[in-house]
Amino acid sequence: MSNYILRQDLEGRSIVDFLGRLGYFPVKKSGREFFYHSMLRETGKNTPSLAVWDEGGKWMDHGGSNQTGIQGGGIVQLARAYWPNHSYFEVLQKIQFTFDHFQKAEIPLVDSFKSTNKEIDSILEFSHSQQLGRNYVLSSYLQNRGVESVASGLLWEVYYRNKAFENPSQLFYALGWRNEKGNWEISSPKGFKASIGNKDISIIRGTADHLVLFEGYFDFLSWLKFKKKEISPTIIVLNSVSLVNRAIEAMREFNKIDLYLDNDEVGKHFTTLIKESYPFANDRSNIYTGFKDYNEMLMHLLRNGYSRINR
Repeated sequence: MSNYILRQDLEGRSIVDFLGRLGYFPVKKSGREFFYHSMLRETGKNTPSLAVWDEGGKWMDHGGSNQTGIQGGGIVQLARAYWPNHSYFEVLQKIQFTFDHFQKAEIPLVDSFKSTNKEIDSILEFSHSQQLGRNYVLSSYLQNRGVESVASGLLWEVYYRNKAFENPSQLFYALGWRNEKGNWEISSPKGFKASIGNKDISIIRGTADHLVLFEGYFDFLSWLKFKKKEISPTIIVLNSVSLVNRAIEAMREFNKIDLYLDNDEVGKHFTTLIKESYPFANDRSNIYTGFKDYNEMLMHLLRNGYSRINR
């Protein structure tokens, strides 16, 4: 990534695309405006207050500003409000980094929403959950990922509806786990990943002095498959690298931190970012050198007949 970035080169970039790469999606559309639950501050789930006029490159949070005092503007002002603890130039770098290295997301077809008197809470609507083992497709998916033996009590079968789908009553299914907002994070066998309700990190409480951080939930389960039974550190799963600052805040109470982020440029970037706040944090990604993440290595080892790995 170039160290020299011109603001005018970023001004024309799509705000909807930018937010999608960070893991945020509109919950409705009115005219030319996309409406989001504000990712800049804590909000109630019933009022999507952040409006984006993507064609004009502008946004406005009608619910008010956060600690930055920035309530609207272009993509640079949005990024400055989203990353309030970084300098102006660092924010420009982060915008460019997001477009260069975060995967472009498919934006839901919010045009298909029908207008109602009640604000639409989310594109995805939770139906029910149940214990693992009843859905053959999901059970096969767990087996393919190599974590079926450790998933009970940590993953559930989650059934939901998609309000943007042409048949909004149709049920879809995925594997799901809870985040810190009490909402569901989901992953389907077809590769669809999302949250039902507001996205957040997931924390599995363990010992008070040792924290282990993972980028994805299946990486956590892969590590769990080979961990020593007597050791139970506290686990944080990011669920999205855009939530790394949220995780950094939650790390303050721990004296030992192990990091298992992806073996790619994005993972290395956020490992470095975390170590700036916690220099004593241990980068454990060398354990799966040659693989993108812990789960990719696990699946490779199991395919080749290995039953044990060194952690």
